[in-house]
Amino acid sequence: MRGRWYQPQSGWAWARPAVSGNVVYFGDGSGEVIARDVGTGNRKWTANVGQEPIDGSNLLVQNGVVVAPLLTYTVGLDALTGRELWRFKAPDDTVDLPPGYTAPPGTVAISHIDADDQTVYIPAWGASVSAVDLHTGQARWVWQPGRIDGDTATSGVFRSGSMGVRVSGDTIFATMWHYVIRSGVPSEAWLVAIDRLAGKELWRVRLPYQGGGTLIWAAPVVYQNLVIVHTLSARTYAIDRTTHAVVWEFTVPDAHLSTVAGAELYGDVLYVDGGDEQIHALRARDGGVIWNAPFPTQATSGLLVTQRRVIFPNGTDLIFLDRETGRMVAGTGQPGTHDGLFSSAAAFSNGLVFITAAGAAWCFDEP
Repeated sequence: MRGRWYQPQSGWAWARPAVSGNVVYFGDGSGEVIARDVGTGNRKWTANVGQEPIDGSNLLVQNGVVVAPLLTYTVGLDALTGRELWRFKAPDDTVDLPPGYTAPPGTVAISHIDADDQTVYIPAWGASVSAVDLHTGQARWVWQPGRIDGDTATSGVFRSGSMGVRVSGDTIFATMWHYVIRSGVPSEAWLVAIDRLAGKELWRVRLPYQGGGTLIWAAPVVYQNLVIVHTLSARTYAIDRTTHAVVWEFTVPDAHLSTVAGAELYGDVLYVDGGDEQIHALRARDGGVIWNAPFPTQATSGLLVTQRRVIFPNGTDLIFLDRETGRMVAGTGQPGTHDGLFSSAAAFSNGLVFITAAGAAWCFDEP
């Protein structure tokens, strides 16, 4: 594949880069957000926003604002200059703790943010979703689940985490995990629908299985009247947004790996890591299998789906599949480093792929 540029930066960050026009925005492992020229990778500006890595699932640029989720707070930056406009801290991770315990902050690590033209929606551990003004950082509303029926606590709620949100019309769909007992075994995975303007919960679906710990890491996907969620245990569910019923489920019987990457939609086709060392292309309407593509181990960050390719890292390699057939087109490690970790998911614009490597930002032509 043809490399365009490779620019050093400190550490590594989880967040997928964001592209707007001739600028691509990267996060690094030292609390910096970096605006780079798409053609050369040269820095246009660098904003030091703290000592934490840019650890949310994605950077976002919307209506002249770059939003960057760090480990325990989120910042908004002017997209042209990098000037900090605001920073927002979500509510505490856990409430109503017993005496002697301290509540950790509501973290946005690995959580997927989304926005409309005026508001950014921030999911956080502590099972909160906050609607924050894109330009001022003021909270319009904050949703939290409150008392949960079935918990064994005598008061309050147990630890929970919202991992991803998706804006769809007047509704915000949020995924989250919830500990049924304090140890987190068992725990549940939920899909919650929230009114976009008022922050009122519209409905909640508990997915039909239990496990332990953080059961879901990915944002939901919306296809027509279905809201599709992909769990850490390689289960994919499509929920009807009107009836709230599970319309179809896709689970591979011999899945044995965790599935960090969420489902990605392109047209009428859904792409998922099956936890069985295969990527599966599914019909979004009914979950029927179109093709299966084997690859080593598991996707370690989100999938990128373009008109031609499905692109994802499996840790030390970046893998390229033909989108229509699943045939492996190419695979590559990183140039210029002895630390082979691809830390972020890839981004795409006008035939170029952008990804955060170990200690660098990398751009190359889509193969």
